[in-house]
Amino acid sequence: MKALLLNTIVVSMLMGQQPFTISGRILSAEDESSIAGASILVVNTTLGTSSDAEGKFVLKNIPPQRKQVQISAVGYKTITVNISDFQLDDVVIFLHPSPILTQAVVVTANKRPQSLEEIPVSMSIMDAQAFEQRNTVALDDALRYVPGVNFQQWQINIRASSGYSRGVGSRVSMLVDGVPLLAGDTGEISFEAVPVFQIDRVEVLKGAGSTLYGSGALGGVVNVLTKEAEETPTVYWRLFSGVYSKPAFDQWKWTDSYRFFDGQFVGFSSRYNSLGVAFSVNRLSDDGYRQSDWRKKYNGFLKLKYDLSPYQSITFSSNFFSQYRAEFLWWKNFQNALRPADSSGITVTSLRFNNSLVYKHFVSDAFYYDVKAVHFRSNWYRDAPRDVRLDQSISDALVVDAQANWTLDERNILTFGVTGNYNRVRANIFGIHDGRGTAFCLQNEFRFSSPFTAIAGIRHDIQEVIGSYTVQQTNPKLAVRYAVDENNTVRLSVGRGFRSPSIGELFTSTANTGSAAIVVPSVNLKPEHSWTYELSSTHVLSEHLQLDVALFHNDFYDLIEPHVFSDSLVKINFKNITQAKIEGFEVSIRTKMFEHLLSCDVHYNYNWATDRNTGTFLRFRPRHIASVNASMTLPVVTVGADYRFISRIEQIDEQLVDLAPIANGHQRVDIHVVDARIITDVADIGFPLRASLNVNNLLGYNYNELIGNVSPPRHFVLSVEGVVR
Repeated sequence: MKALLLNTIVVSMLMGQQPFTISGRILSAEDESSIAGASILVVNTTLGTSSDAEGKFVLKNIPPQRKQVQISAVGYKTITVNISDFQLDDVVIFLHPSPILTQAVVVTANKRPQSLEEIPVSMSIMDAQAFEQRNTVALDDALRYVPGVNFQQWQINIRASSGYSRGVGSRVSMLVDGVPLLAGDTGEISFEAVPVFQIDRVEVLKGAGSTLYGSGALGGVVNVLTKEAEETPTVYWRLFSGVYSKPAFDQWKWTDSYRFFDGQFVGFSSRYNSLGVAFSVNRLSDDGYRQSDWRKKYNGFLKLKYDLSPYQSITFSSNFFSQYRAEFLWWKNFQNALRPADSSGITVTSLRFNNSLVYKHFVSDAFYYDVKAVHFRSNWYRDAPRDVRLDQSISDALVVDAQANWTLDERNILTFGVTGNYNRVRANIFGIHDGRGTAFCLQNEFRFSSPFTAIAGIRHDIQEVIGSYTVQQTNPKLAVRYAVDENNTVRLSVGRGFRSPSIGELFTSTANTGSAAIVVPSVNLKPEHSWTYELSSTHVLSEHLQLDVALFHNDFYDLIEPHVFSDSLVKINFKNITQAKIEGFEVSIRTKMFEHLLSCDVHYNYNWATDRNTGTFLRFRPRHIASVNASMTLPVVTVGADYRFISRIEQIDEQLVDLAPIANGHQRVDIHVVDARIITDVADIGFPLRASLNVNNLLGYNYNELIGNVSPPRHFVLSVEGVVR
């Protein structure tokens, strides 16, 4: 075996000008340990693969005229290596540790692959290892550890952009492999429908992203990238089981039994010449730590990628999600915090699936384009006992997106595209409605000199609910990046975001909400929009230490919130009420010590969120968010711990508390959560197994993310997983 220390692969003789193969291992230059999940891409082609748990990889059918391969992995410096027109087997490629994440390759910021250090806006990354170590079974559980992100139960906030409002669509855009995944009726995100066990990494773009991603990207973008197929037939499996601790207070006890949860996952991945295949199924059963809070969930995932040539590929993905659960809206009262206010036995059934097709073509070294189409169907039913149907909705969302990237010269990279969408809703509470839209975007990246880069872009959207509602919105963006030197980078950006009202917000009509008020349609809603301003910088202080700082200011206009009024009855509709200002700063310190055996990340986010109409602090926004994540890797064993702090929510929706009504709904506290884990991996000593023990909410701290809802108590999770090749 030969080692690659710089950027050249030394090769042995082969077969003239025929396509050739490179195979070998990716290792750490520091301790020669295997690097799993490294990305190996042939530059300006659709050819690529990733290293397995032993760092091994195979790249086949490389055209003889291709001269470069790019290798990247989170935590290591990205390198581009030159290759000759010969084949090399068993090459060893060494990657040098990066201070942390600056060298990672991302695609969300500008809809094309580029190093994280090159982008002019703030972004966070979570790789597959972070999901595996935390034994994550739902995407939102992992996102709670992203700097600047917090949740109000299932509603995501990026730098306090969203707050909480029941029935209002997401102010963060959700993508899977670059295609949108928002429900056609409510515009909400279903995090549980994302195939967690197939995640390669998650990229979180902070601030308005509507210039490239359109409606919904008011506060940011979450893009889930799934894994590519393995080169050889590989079976993955995972089993886990857990138990909740009993309630902290005797008056909270509603059962004498322990409450359990368990899950199973099995997946297969392989390449067959030009065809890559990956599929998986998983099941989750959860008794629930609260009364009437059980659930059963099933997921299926399929990904097929066919290389039509080294320069063209077509990828088909399908994801199926089914869930049957009890409905727990809020507690009975604080003395009975684990019992529901409504004990009538209502259940909710959700059936969701999405199919996507992506065609990518590298026409030349300077020009490539892709065409994406996705269909997302969402069915949900809300039933009372004895099969009494209360509510139901069936919605379809279809999106077609075509985008091209053209390197005009050494100083200009042009991105442009067109998007069309169609929504169809059939629901007893939303009515029968169809919506459609079109958008055009144009963006250019200017490279004036080696350290200075600027991006200017614009997008125009037209959204319509057929027969009743049409809106248009133009969203510009300007961003600059200046590399002071190789260790210090400064970024400045300004952009506009918007969110068109969902069909659910416009047309919800019900006389049976389970509260003292009825909901009436709100057909005169205007789009929400925002302006985001950010000044940020990255400083590599040493080989082992990195500092990221961001100052941000966001202006929000026409935010949609519930409005209570009365004629003969108390009624609720949605109105454009709030004009808001959110400003603050974010600081992240990342370090690796003791020859990278110990890693520690510290994050802090401060938000000053003001309602311009009233001068008060915005509802459902925290002022302080902080986290500490630490991990130590020893021979065979890895130990880690996470701490999260979220300050007490200062303002809540008083009308929601009174009208629901939510007894003792004003109860809320600071959030302090400690999670711990120990992982043993015996693959290196001949057994293809890994076992982990996670203790979540280790201190048994009682808190609530959302009013009237106690969050999970201490719970233990034992997991065993393996790989068969």
